[in-house]
Amino acid sequence: MNKKQKETIEKIIRSKEKEFLNEFLDHFLDRGLGSVSKSETDIFLFHLLQKFEREKELALSNFDWSTLLKISERKIKNLRLEVGIRYDSDDEKDEWNSWVSFLELITDGYLEFSGSAKVILTIENPYLLRFLEGNIKKMRLGSTDYSFNSERVSFSISTLEKLLKKAAHEISIGIGSTKAEEVFKKAKWKNYGKEAKTKLFDIIGKSIPTIVKSVVFPTP
Repeated sequence: MNKKQKETIEKIIRSKEKEFLNEFLDHFLDRGLGSVSKSETDIFLFHLLQKFEREKELALSNFDWSTLLKISERKIKNLRLEVGIRYDSDDEKDEWNSWVSFLELITDGYLEFSGSAKVILTIENPYLLRFLEGNIKKMRLGSTDYSFNSERVSFSISTLEKLLKKAAHEISIGIGSTKAEEVFKKAKWKNYGKEAKTKLFDIIGKSIPTIVKSVVFPTP
């Protein structure tokens, strides 16, 4: 392990070393040493690393994970999807967490406008992408477009408005009713240009009027 890897791992598990080790050992000793395949070991280890990384709010990209673990970004995407399906989906807060992650993508600057009626959202986590696609289909909001690449999904502004409304509703009735407000208060609006901010604030105002009442938005 090189110096940079060591520093990143220390950031992820700092003050949580005992908890990390206990969860790791429990998983393998419950099943019997040697009974877990290499692929399952990789998936569970990534699950633990991602779990503690989220708690520390480090927001590692697929590139960061790839550099840390010395595997391709394609393999990182596969691991994130497997972890989501096998472990995250069992969490009672899974849907709530997914809606929060959707809002965080928008407030962190991963949305861009394409023409007058479309937006493009960059989603590196394939499990979150799968979640949003499922809701777009379930809500019958039309189709999504991957003409750019598999991480950049395009859909209508109307779909964005309905997804924002749905996210705010699901978060408000879930665990931690003020979480949506917290997400918007920590927003990185500087990642958007003036015109994009003006459009986005207008969309948020129409979709989640309660947020506009409780959160002060900067002047575009």
